[in-house]
Amino acid sequence: MTRLLTALLAVAALATLALAQDAPPELPSWSLPENAKFTAEDVSITRKVKTDDGEKEFKIAGTLRVPTGKKPLYGFPALLFISGSGAETRHGFQGKLDIGSWEVHDAIANAGFVVLSVDDRGIGDTPLGEEGIDPSSIGYDELVGDAQATLDYLLKRAEVDKSKVFIMGHSEGGLTAPILARDNPTVAGVICMAGMGRNMYDITLDQTEAAMAKLPELVRKMNMKAQREFQDAVKEGREPDYNILGKEAAANLKQAWKTKVLPLKAWWHDHFNLDVPAIHAAVKCPVFVANGKSDFQVSPDKDAKQIVKDLMEGECEDVTLKLYDDLDHLFKPCNGRESEMKMYFEDRRVSADYIKDVTEWLTKHAK
Repeated sequence: MTRLLTALLAVAALATLALAQDAPPELPSWSLPENAKFTAEDVSITRKVKTDDGEKEFKIAGTLRVPTGKKPLYGFPALLFISGSGAETRHGFQGKLDIGSWEVHDAIANAGFVVLSVDDRGIGDTPLGEEGIDPSSIGYDELVGDAQATLDYLLKRAEVDKSKVFIMGHSEGGLTAPILARDNPTVAGVICMAGMGRNMYDITLDQTEAAMAKLPELVRKMNMKAQREFQDAVKEGREPDYNILGKEAAANLKQAWKTKVLPLKAWWHDHFNLDVPAIHAAVKCPVFVANGKSDFQVSPDKDAKQIVKDLMEGECEDVTLKLYDDLDHLFKPCNGRESEMKMYFEDRRVSADYIKDVTEWLTKHAK
């Protein structure tokens, strides 16, 4: 029965937050480009949270890029960047992985925008949360609250034109951005980079099944049966049926639940109970939806096109969809290869075409 669990929750490590309290590994570095038309300021953002012991707070660390040109009468247009799942630094570093977010930030700042990006919980200079927090208690709702705090901070900056604040979200951040736009009607526009058009429940099932593609059919079926039971249990707030694969597998399933599911249970639970189409249907501001056609983590057809459909059937009247040949989940070229995780660690740069398109879209909508 051990073999039956080989691929169980195979994508859990990919999808979950990096919540370990160990010091992060040495990171790639970012420095101000020689030709930068902006300055970079380290900032500290207060995040207040309500706990059983009363209100507490912690500081979210980040970088604010500010154009060096003459400030317009009402301030510069601005962009808040929200990263995807898994703890990333403000520049898009995860351990030795360079996601490339800094390339997008620099380009948009050079185009005349204030850009705010932050260290996620548990990486860089941002702690896991308030003092005494249990890492397993951090759900998606808490991360949305973090993003709201950073948006509030950006709106208070004197350099910023509060009527021209945009939000860009990558991957999971591509869902957080529409949530903030729904809840903050003054947001001027949203950019969904490889965002989710379906619930995380369905995406996780798809990713898990894809990860087991080379396993025997019987193994795949039994693993997926257990995977679905685990996800249903999380969504419904109950214990799973450990005997779903037979009593002989119960001990292994209990261990998988304890080690694989419980650390991300709160995060999954929040996600699994979201009405994703309703979130997108409630967005009124202009939205730029972008996806690489070689993305294996989200689907251009099942996600990007679904986002557009829900936006257009809702309250949004200005929707742009761009699907990019040969680009992966990080908007980096695959050079004709099938995208896979190990390619993320190759020295590749974010597509210049994508950066050009998104910068032009922002500039147009900031006029």
